[in-house]
Amino acid sequence: MDSIGINTHWTYPDTPYVYAYEGVRDLLASSGIRRVRDGFSDRIIELGRYGIATTVIADLDGNSNGGKETVRKIVERIKSINASGAYIDTVEGPNEPDNFWPRHKKVYKGYGYMHGCRGFIMGAVEFQKDLYRALKSDPSTAGLCVIGFALCPVHDPLGSSPNPLGERELAPHADWGNLHSYPGNNPYNIPFPYAGLDRYYWQSNFPSISLDEYPWALEVYAPPYAPKPMVVTEAGYPTHREGVSESVQAKYIPRLCCEYFRLGIKRTYIYELIDEFRAENNGPEPHYGLIRRDLTPKPAYTALKSLLDILKDTRQKFVPCIPDYELLVTGPEAYFRTDFLHRLVLQKSDGDLYFLLWHEISCEDVSVVPHKELLHPDLNVSLVMKSPVRRAVQFVYDNSWNMLPLELPAGAGTLDFEVSDKVTVLHITLGS
Repeated sequence: MDSIGINTHWTYPDTPYVYAYEGVRDLLASSGIRRVRDGFSDRIIELGRYGIATTVIADLDGNSNGGKETVRKIVERIKSINASGAYIDTVEGPNEPDNFWPRHKKVYKGYGYMHGCRGFIMGAVEFQKDLYRALKSDPSTAGLCVIGFALCPVHDPLGSSPNPLGERELAPHADWGNLHSYPGNNPYNIPFPYAGLDRYYWQSNFPSISLDEYPWALEVYAPPYAPKPMVVTEAGYPTHREGVSESVQAKYIPRLCCEYFRLGIKRTYIYELIDEFRAENNGPEPHYGLIRRDLTPKPAYTALKSLLDILKDTRQKFVPCIPDYELLVTGPEAYFRTDFLHRLVLQKSDGDLYFLLWHEISCEDVSVVPHKELLHPDLNVSLVMKSPVRRAVQFVYDNSWNMLPLELPAGAGTLDFEVSDKVTVLHITLGS
């Protein structure tokens, strides 16, 4: 639950974040998501009182030639906001400085446009160093987690646009590394035909496409932070003509959160909570929301909320057990990659187990516009528990994207069920 956050824009005046704030806030509070990522705003304290912590993006204002005084002001502002509560618990370095710093001619400690493309990166690195040092040297902020800055996701492993940061360059200046991972086609592998696609991966957009089997995004963006763990502060799917359908977004968003956690990503911030601008803007930016501009939830909002409702727990600390089990997977002949059945095994403080399973497969062909939606058969799964099972309940999505329970026969030790390209949850209570 702690690994899931979402992006917001509380200061964008022409969006529902401002003119319909109360409604957006209430939908956020109901979602089960307890972390937001944004810049400084007057909403941070109130959100904290709703149990929603903020990851604040610390960046230079305007195009002034900033210095250490800028960083000191940021630290003092965080201390002021947190004076009566832990409203900000994570601080992130400047957002995509290789994109926004050149655009706004930002300069830090003399590093900027006069030093060429690398100058902006040098300035951002110095800013990150000073930010980390200032936060960790002040007793009031030393306990905050500091995330490094993410680069604009245009760099690649082939060297045509290499990562301008050196290996381990930022590791001493961040608790967690950072990347922006918007799942799209992955051309950095040898294509092969599979699941209705002539060139699988090249024509796919499933959540783990750049982080798992062919993890080019981690190979490009993780080395400057090695060996620190990574977070993804932006990842999502727009629902516009060149993006995904709302039903595919509903399949992908819960899977994205599960996949990234399974792969060791410390936290994933979905981009974003609500559609910002009017729909007549045909670009992707206004359409990433889990909620439409008129405050009606998209299926992805309902799908994620329903999953989080099942997983929430009252206690935070306990000693989990490691269950002894075996998972057997079979599929139709054409679906021979049974390793695409992915899983997470979670446990609550009462000892109950929650097996999260999904078929990590592409639900669209992205080589055409609009994308062609792909439908796949379910995989047959047998879960063999080595301990007695007192009760087993499978939660599956209905047509409205709410998870409904289905009681499974328990006691025999083997549970047989089907898994689709949507997340399914198997709630198991052990005992005779």
